[in-house]
Amino acid sequence: MNYFDPKNAAERYSKGRPYFHSHTISHIQKYLHLDNKLNKALDIACGTGLSTKALLDIAVDVYGTDTSEEMLKWALSQNKINYLIAPAENQPFSNSEFDLITVCSGVHWFNIDKFLAEANRLLTNDGWLVLYDNFFISEMQGVESFSKWYPKVYLKKFPPPKRNNSYNWSNENLSPKNFTLDKEEEFKNSISYTKNELVLYFTTQSNITAITNSGEMTYNEVEEWLNNELTQFYSKDDKRTINFGNWVKYLRRNN
Repeated sequence: MNYFDPKNAAERYSKGRPYFHSHTISHIQKYLHLDNKLNKALDIACGTGLSTKALLDIAVDVYGTDTSEEMLKWALSQNKINYLIAPAENQPFSNSEFDLITVCSGVHWFNIDKFLAEANRLLTNDGWLVLYDNFFISEMQGVESFSKWYPKVYLKKFPPPKRNNSYNWSNENLSPKNFTLDKEEEFKNSISYTKNELVLYFTTQSNITAITNSGEMTYNEVEEWLNNELTQFYSKDDKRTINFGNWVKYLRRNN
């Protein structure tokens, strides 16, 4: 199933996902030595456009594609970005059209071999494919017990759906696909949340979409459970800082 198709999931995603993307784009800008804006960049699996909006800092013409029509209805900067409905493995663009392709928190849903073939077709000779992810690592600053609660309580109740997390990103595997993994880096992003904001964030996860779509729980029931559980980590009306993990893979298209 597509965990991003439901209307209520798309609306929650647009309101509850953290905007960390400019931080990651600044890393990309530095590593690729982008003193001037690129001509054309594409963000695949763009969702509601958070990751696509960030590309405006480093590219003149920006495109975003996604398979979910509902997500694109909530997409940001519609007047500056060209959005289209398309699967990652079959994009509606000409050969060698883009200087840069990005994918944020989406490649694990793809048929990765087919996607790499399509990215190779779309990129210019000196183009780059940059994959990155902002992922929950259950670090609440100053609250050690939260790191134990997340895997032992939350993930046991709401197990994550299966993802393609075992792909071979070695250059031995990538070279026949005309790519070289030039660099990988990892860092953290810190986001401050009230309890209600953290509840909203959790309801954007595919874990929750899966259980609400199955009919096992409603969103209201999930929110009530989360509110009760998270009370132990919050005083009234305060905020807690959550650390997210962030990795980036820089794949250079071979000439």
